[in-house]
Amino acid sequence: MTVPLYDVQETNIAMEALGEISSSLPEPFLLIGGWAVYLTVNESFIKAHGTSYLGSRDIDVCFHIDPGQDINALRTSTFARALEVVKKEGYAPHGSYRFCKMIRKADGTILTERTSKEFPLYEITYLYIDMMVDNIHPQHKNIFKCDPLDEPIAAQIFMDGSYVKKTLGDFYVHIPSPASLLATKLRSIPQRQKDDKLWKDACDIYSIIWHSSERYSSIVKKVKQEYPDDCVKARIAITKDVANRAAYHIGIERDEFIGVIDLLE
Repeated sequence: MTVPLYDVQETNIAMEALGEISSSLPEPFLLIGGWAVYLTVNESFIKAHGTSYLGSRDIDVCFHIDPGQDINALRTSTFARALEVVKKEGYAPHGSYRFCKMIRKADGTILTERTSKEFPLYEITYLYIDMMVDNIHPQHKNIFKCDPLDEPIAAQIFMDGSYVKKTLGDFYVHIPSPASLLATKLRSIPQRQKDDKLWKDACDIYSIIWHSSERYSSIVKKVKQEYPDDCVKARIAITKDVANRAAYHIGIERDEFIGVIDLLE
């Protein structure tokens, strides 16, 4: 039986927020991270497990930046305009590249830093949006007053338009192909601490390989050819303990989980 990593109410709120923000953000942008995995694997996962794939509490979006563009172009880029949209939608800066909206679970009220202090933590949903770029402009920090978070794998996707269009309810988004999405997860998992994000990455890696519409052999062949070092490092990061935890949340036996992960070797 699949066991959610996060409170289902929180992931449902995040999914609803994803629909709202996706319709407002300037295009083109890529949805990456956990929700991109959800859209990639959910149909197959439901057929196999009788329930939806694991949801996410965070929304990760990535925008194209030309590192050679002038300052005026950077100021009017899709990333710059997206920052204004996110702020207008009630998300406040929370670190260098992360924005947060605090929502009271009982009635959906959006809270400020001041009003949030009136409620215990368990009554609040913290909804995060990570604003990412594919390339770092030399003047990024000077213009946006924050350190950038980049996802270089997205650069080629923006360049050749090799994204996948996915719908969820009444909205659509562009996400990376399964192999490119898997590559982002292979790169991120060695950097994770021993917490829910590590386990979620392990679940995502398994599910992209096994539950994408593209054949698993094709996906694995591509990442092993293009990202061999990342495959090795990711496999090392998925220890027996991590495999146990990931298999538990997916709802399968550990040996079944490891059998798929070992395809990366």
